[in-house]
Amino acid sequence: MDEKTKLLDNTEDKTIPVHTGYGARHTFTILSFIGYFNLYALRYNLSVAMVAMANHTDNMSNKNESQSGVCPDPGINVTTKQSVGKAVQYDWDEVTQGMILSSFFYGYVATQIPGGMLSEKFGGKRLFGYGILIMAILTALTPLVAEVGTWALIVTRAIEGIVSGTSFPAVAAMQGKWTPESERTLLTVLANSGASIGNVIVLPVSGYLCNQQFFGGWPASFYIFGGIGCIWFLFWHFLIYETPATHPRISLTEKKYIESTAGQRNLQSYPTPWRGILTSSAMWAIMLAVFCQSWGAYISVTVLPTYMNKIQRFDITQDGLLMAIPNLVTALIGLFSGWLADFLRRRGYLSTIVVRKLFSSVSLLAAALCLPFISLAGCDHVAVVTLIVVGNGMLGFCGSGFWVNFLDIGFNFSGITMGLINFSSNVAGVISPYFVGLLTNNNETMQQWRTIFYVSMAFYVAGTVVFLLFGKGTESDWNKLPSDINIQTSGTTSEDDTCKRHNH
Repeated sequence: MDEKTKLLDNTEDKTIPVHTGYGARHTFTILSFIGYFNLYALRYNLSVAMVAMANHTDNMSNKNESQSGVCPDPGINVTTKQSVGKAVQYDWDEVTQGMILSSFFYGYVATQIPGGMLSEKFGGKRLFGYGILIMAILTALTPLVAEVGTWALIVTRAIEGIVSGTSFPAVAAMQGKWTPESERTLLTVLANSGASIGNVIVLPVSGYLCNQQFFGGWPASFYIFGGIGCIWFLFWHFLIYETPATHPRISLTEKKYIESTAGQRNLQSYPTPWRGILTSSAMWAIMLAVFCQSWGAYISVTVLPTYMNKIQRFDITQDGLLMAIPNLVTALIGLFSGWLADFLRRRGYLSTIVVRKLFSSVSLLAAALCLPFISLAGCDHVAVVTLIVVGNGMLGFCGSGFWVNFLDIGFNFSGITMGLINFSSNVAGVISPYFVGLLTNNNETMQQWRTIFYVSMAFYVAGTVVFLLFGKGTESDWNKLPSDINIQTSGTTSEDDTCKRHNH
C-alpha cells in the first residue's frame, strides 16, 4: 500500500482513501480566509478612521487634560495634525460615535438567522460573495455618504450589516460539506482566522492613511479596502462551488474522502429540526459563551482605539499598530490551537469535548485575568500594551473551543446553527459600543474605562462557567438524518473513533 494512502472505514465492508496534498477543499478554505479578511477590514476600518473623522472628542480632551483620569501628553499627539488632509471632520460626540459604530450591527444581527435559513435552502456561495461585494461598494462610497449627513452614514452602515450578516452562516453551511471530520478544526480555524488578519492589516494601515495626504487622509482606507473586496469577489465567483459534488474539477478521491464524514444531504430534503436545536443545552452553551466572549472582543476592536487615543494619548498611527498586534497574536494562536486540537483528537489523547472545554477555558480566563490590570497599570504604556496583547491574543484559543463546536454537534445544519451563534455574538456588538458611549460621554476618564474593563471581565468568566457546565462534543440527536441512523444500526462507530481511524 502507498505510504501516502491511509484508509478510513466508513462502514463494515467499505473503505475510503484519505486524500493527501492540495485539493479543492483548500482552495475553498483560502478564499474563505480572504473573504473573512475583507469582511472584517470593511467592518472595522471605521473604528480607526473615526478618531480622525470626529473632532468633538479632541475639543473635550482639552477639558480632561487636567484630570487625573487622562495620561499626560507624550508630545506626539497626532490629533492636532489631522487637518493636514483634505477630508472633512465631523462634530460627533461620544454617544453619536457609539451609535455610528453600533449601526453596522443593527442589520448584521437582523440577518444572522435568516442567513442561516437561506444558506441551508439556497447555498452559501452567492450569499457570501454578493454580500461582501455590496459591502465593498458601499464602503468605497462612505466618504461621500458621510458628507450627506450622520443619518445617511448610519443607514449605510446598517445596510452593510444587512448584506454581510449572512456571511458566517453561509460559509458555515459550506464548511459543513467541505471539511472532513479529521480536519474539521484546522480548516475551519484557518478560514476564520482571516477575520483576525483583516484587523491586523486594516487597523495600522487605516491609522497610517489617516495621517497622509493620499486621497485626502482617512477616506483612503475606505477606497482601498473597498476595491480589494471587489477584486476578491471575482475569484470567489469563478473558483468556488457549493459542494464537492458540484465541483467540476475535484478529484474523485478527494470528493469521496470529504463526503465520507462531512454533510452531503439534499438541502431541501429534510426540514430544519428547530425544536431540537432550540431546546439543546449544548447549543445554548455555545450561544451564551459566544455572547460573553464577543462582548469583550467587540469592545477591544471597536472602541479600544478611542481609549488608547484619548486616555493613553497614543497618536492615531500608534493606535492602529497597537490594535493590530493582539489580532496577529490571536490569528497565530488560533492556527496553532487548530492544529493542536485536531492532533489531540486524532491521537485519542483527549476527547472532542475535553479539547473544546480546555481551549475555551484557557482563552476566556486568560483574557479575563488581564483586563483589571489594564486600568491598574495607569499610564505605564509598556504594561498596558502587554496586557492588551496577551489578553486579546489568548482569545485565539476560542476558535478551537466553542466557536467550532457547532460542527461537532450539528454539522448537517451548520448554516442554521452558525446563524444562531453569530446572532448571539453580534447582539453584543450592538450593545457594547453604545454602552461605552453612554459611560464615557463627556467623561472620558480612566475611572470610567475601569468600569468597562470589569464588566468585560465578568462576561468572560460567565462564558467559561456556562460552557464548562453545558457544552458537549458529540453529534446531537437532532442532527442525525434517517440515513445516518440506518448506518449506525449497521455498526458505524462513534465520532471520536472515526477521528482516531484517520490516523491509522
